[in-house]
Amino acid sequence: MLVMLLELPAYIFHYLTIKHLLGIRKARGARLILFFISFLLVSMIIFVGDWDNLPPTFLLYLLGIQYACRGSFSKKLALSFMLTSTLFAWNTLIDSILSLDVVYFVPLRTLFSSLLYLLIRFRGLDENTKLSDSLWHLMLCLTLAPLGIVLSVVLIPPQIIEPTWLLTLFTVLLLFALFSFLVLLWAIAVLARQQKLEQQSLYAETNQAYYESLRQQHFEIRRLKHDLSNHLRTLSLLPEGEKERYIANLLESPGLTQRTDYCKDMTVNAVLSIKEAAMRENGIHPVWKLDIPEELPFEKAEVCVLFANALDNAIEGCLAFPEEKRFIELTSRCRKGIFVMSVKNPTTLTFDARRPSSPKSPGTLPTAKKGKPSKDSPSKSSKHLPSSTKSDAKRHGFGLRSMDSIVQHHQGSLELSADGTVFELFLYLPA
Repeated sequence: MLVMLLELPAYIFHYLTIKHLLGIRKARGARLILFFISFLLVSMIIFVGDWDNLPPTFLLYLLGIQYACRGSFSKKLALSFMLTSTLFAWNTLIDSILSLDVVYFVPLRTLFSSLLYLLIRFRGLDENTKLSDSLWHLMLCLTLAPLGIVLSVVLIPPQIIEPTWLLTLFTVLLLFALFSFLVLLWAIAVLARQQKLEQQSLYAETNQAYYESLRQQHFEIRRLKHDLSNHLRTLSLLPEGEKERYIANLLESPGLTQRTDYCKDMTVNAVLSIKEAAMRENGIHPVWKLDIPEELPFEKAEVCVLFANALDNAIEGCLAFPEEKRFIELTSRCRKGIFVMSVKNPTTLTFDARRPSSPKSPGTLPTAKKGKPSKDSPSKSSKHLPSSTKSDAKRHGFGLRSMDSIVQHHQGSLELSADGTVFELFLYLPA
């Protein structure tokens, strides 16, 4: 009991590490379970050849993280593997290889847990660190190497560890596992930064095109005002039948037809302005149904990715149809803490990639009450995303994956469905 009390700071530091990396769900007993598995992992004495401590501790830790923490399954599993391999490697070194007395291993456990927490804070990693599911799968595979080393060293039969050179080998392997943890942390930080830069690049390009369209629109309006007297004189001299045709041509001027103000969110306005111009060029008839009374409470790059990718996919889907059948209907609102978006376009496909537990019925937007997602239930829609229908499918489909990654990060839902005539992309996020 005295040792457990002295190691209390170590448990607290590890608890804070998990909370910082993944966050805690609003589930019954989540904080208590998280503290228990922190105590279990940090305090567990690990000896080479001892099968009684490591396997049950490892299993309970994985289950506790999945229950008590936020994030996707692959993210929680990858980070669980990283943390367990690191703590098991350290505990094996001080308990079995060095065989330190309690006077030494208690402060060393506390020191290691505190350094681990500070290192993660220094690297800028937290629960908002976003990677796509495919990248978390990659990190999971990379984590198997140090975890496999630790398991091999600890679970090896004890009768073969007598030679001194084996102890040296085990020490080197465990130190390598600890070094791998540092490399994996660095890799996560780099990949997350790269993914954020890609989103910001798309946002910057959209903004640049938007402001260029504003400049062009202002130029067209100034030109119309300058030529207004000439247009009026021409109209006064034209026969009655030609006046209507002349006025119709004037009304088709880009300065009068191009919209730049769709809602109160400037990022949405920028994306829709650019995409509507592309739709008009391709003979697509857009229908906007927007109820966004203020700036959306998400990163502007995320808003850009969601709207731009959804509309890009819809535009591409329309191009397979003759002009008279091309349409895109965007419905979006942000009310009572829920942001929803639905994009429809023509299709010949038939499938349903909606989550079984979704409260949404086909073709309808859920109300804020019924459609409100649980913060503790991340989207599982990535498993249901349809494969790209393009010939080089391996190089496409990243737009949907980027959207799904954002949706999962905000604990929302992304759903796709098609009934043979209309394809619908539907998503909702807690705002």
